[in-house]
Amino acid sequence: MKQKSLFEEFDTSSHREWNDKIIKDLKGKNYEETLVWEDENGIEHQPIYSKESITNKVLIKAIQAAQKKSTHWGNVQLFDALADNAVKVVTDSLKNGLDFAFIENATNYKSFINSKPEGKKIYFFLNQIDTNNLPKRFLVDPVKKLLLKEPYAAENLTSLKSLFQVRLNDLKPDHFLLVDGSIYKEAGATIIQELAYTLSHAVEYFDKMTEEGFTADAVARSFIFKLGYGNSYFSEIAKGRAFHFLVDQLYQQYKIKHRIVIWGDASRYYQSHKDPHTNLLRLSSQAMSAVLGNCNLVSLPAFDALEDSSSFGMRMSKNIPLILKEESSFEQVRDAANGSYYIEQLSAEIAQKAWVLFLDIEKQGGLLAFHNSGKLSDELTNSHESRLSKYKSNERSLLGVNRFENTKSKDLKVAANGTDGISAKVLSKEVKA
Repeated sequence: MKQKSLFEEFDTSSHREWNDKIIKDLKGKNYEETLVWEDENGIEHQPIYSKESITNKVLIKAIQAAQKKSTHWGNVQLFDALADNAVKVVTDSLKNGLDFAFIENATNYKSFINSKPEGKKIYFFLNQIDTNNLPKRFLVDPVKKLLLKEPYAAENLTSLKSLFQVRLNDLKPDHFLLVDGSIYKEAGATIIQELAYTLSHAVEYFDKMTEEGFTADAVARSFIFKLGYGNSYFSEIAKGRAFHFLVDQLYQQYKIKHRIVIWGDASRYYQSHKDPHTNLLRLSSQAMSAVLGNCNLVSLPAFDALEDSSSFGMRMSKNIPLILKEESSFEQVRDAANGSYYIEQLSAEIAQKAWVLFLDIEKQGGLLAFHNSGKLSDELTNSHESRLSKYKSNERSLLGVNRFENTKSKDLKVAANGTDGISAKVLSKEVKA
């Protein structure tokens, strides 16, 4: 006996019929001005989407095919080895639901590794590459350090050759080369810019290491890509899905195919320095976007991270992803956005625009040349200023900052940014300036 579809008894309506119904309900109001809106990426968002409104079905199928095959994603948290009781804090967090600990400013690796629970992983950010003193798992990103004008940037880029030689002699080479695209988000990038710059960031490593005699395959298997996640919920979901496809496209140019590891991190750019508990809402939304955008790793800063993260803030940043996993069943479905006409169309448009911008940057000599010409900083500044003006004019809303402000709330003291490279920004601070 043939099983009936759940909605078989309901009549279907065409895209045109829905459109006609909307126009009738508007009672003379302009359809385009009332319901169609354009975002900062130049993408128009329609009031309805259907199978008939999908414009590039071949591209959408390719995006679907590029998504990760597993439903699993790792819960990540960042720690500073210089903080009080750092070893105990890391150990307790790993015992209580964290999958990965990423640690900055560590010099004594053994104190952390010896205390970690079995089955959990610890990675260390290396400030300076020393091939004679390497932990088993670590992350380096010399290109990021160059862009931010941080110490040891040039030395680390030079040391990549010896680092690759060491890692490729390892019987089990691990992902260690970070392509940190979140720095562009922190500096004010649009979604399109963030994806295009991140692709160009990766190409810098392909170019350098293949010139040193390593294969593109060796470079690709070393990558972890990091993206920053903002407040535009559906667009951020589409961004993650588009990026899986874009990296796959990039790999095809090198005739390689590798597992793509994408780390989604909630962006501090969108955190509020006023009434910081509202950041818990933002972090939850950003985490959902990262998970539904098919990130392999997800991390959240503390809701009060713009100042000094409290123990409560750190606990919540660990527990929000756990709630999504264990209580909301977000880990039970693979590519949950697959089949959503709106998100599928959005993913395709983001992928197309980001690829065009990426190719344009490569024609100009690549990311570092683009940066050295001053164009990267100019483009990021322009995007930030354009967004900022919309918040200041109340065209866009930032809860607790330019709308529903809690005048009795404590303001976080935002630490000054010491870099003279690409400047990280905090949107809320400038909205109320």
